[in-house]
Amino acid sequence: MSCGGTGEEELIGDWQRRAAFPDVPRSYAATFVIGNKGYVVGGWNGFAVRRNDVYVFDHTVGDNGSWDQLDVFPGPRRSHSVGFSAGGFGYVGTGWDGDETDMRDFWRYNPNSDEWTEVAPLPDLARSRRGATAFSLSVGGKEYGYVGFGFHEGNFDRLYLLDIWRFDPDGQTVVNGETFDGSWTRVAEYGGSHKREGASAFVIDNKAYICCGKSNNTTVSEFWKFDPDGAAREGKQLWTKLRTMNDVNPDEDYDDDYPGLPRAYGVAYVVTTGGQLRGHIVGGDVSSGNASKNWEYDHDDDLWTQRTSFFNHRNTQSREGMVSFSFPNTGRAFVGLGKRGTEYCDDMWEFFPLEDDYIYDDY
Repeated sequence: MSCGGTGEEELIGDWQRRAAFPDVPRSYAATFVIGNKGYVVGGWNGFAVRRNDVYVFDHTVGDNGSWDQLDVFPGPRRSHSVGFSAGGFGYVGTGWDGDETDMRDFWRYNPNSDEWTEVAPLPDLARSRRGATAFSLSVGGKEYGYVGFGFHEGNFDRLYLLDIWRFDPDGQTVVNGETFDGSWTRVAEYGGSHKREGASAFVIDNKAYICCGKSNNTTVSEFWKFDPDGAAREGKQLWTKLRTMNDVNPDEDYDDDYPGLPRAYGVAYVVTTGGQLRGHIVGGDVSSGNASKNWEYDHDDDLWTQRTSFFNHRNTQSREGMVSFSFPNTGRAFVGLGKRGTEYCDDMWEFFPLEDDYIYDDY
């Protein structure tokens, strides 16, 4: 393979700039997707006060998509929170207020009325947390949200968490005499040996793939698949351990480049490649400084392949705490915002998985 101007091997895929985020740059915001729109809630721009504003990105408007500001998030300001969508509603919860408080509350967003309603918080046994992971899956034709991992900080101790909880939008929960919509049920633990914060998750064929993160300041290379219907089918299971995301097989060459793969606070997305949805991870916090690298996962063969790095191989654009939107109905995906060092970013990019590197020359 020939070498490009950056001195790196040429890789498949390219990035094209889309409409910039209209407000101050930020990182560690919560996101969710409803239909053709992606939502950004809160986050942090390096100042002491966390954000509570809400923006929506419609990727079908014009050539570059369009942003609109919505009503503010009514809960406490926060960063390092999570979001998911279920049943046509968005949900945001957990996170950090920037002081000493980790949160367990959750809020439901109605896109038809632009209104937020507080729903059942994570139960006491689940602990408040930040840096958690969230996704949504269907069981019996009904969508549920899933929230887990992260860490709880209190009394100068950091407790990494291993538990995962399922949110039922149709349930009800009574807290201190007040009734909230929604209920939480603990999911069987995944059997891995690592608690983790800043993990990434993507969903393909109604199965969640959970990877990366860090524990005790060390990146995690264990990789697991969660099948919400697995226990109901003969020979299947809820959790399946996949190949380790590191070079652990000296007699095999498939993982020779994998040491650049594990990271924390990267973002995951899915995009259509050759007619199939493929999962990707990009950005994040890694000790080797290569968090701009972009990896594609083949869930049929359980293999990772490196694709064109974020922002056209510009390693100076390595970032953590970015946002990503995946739109399986159109097969498109977008990544942006985040921070590198003390600099916060407001740009958004679309990834084209089959284009030649640098075809758009848009940097």
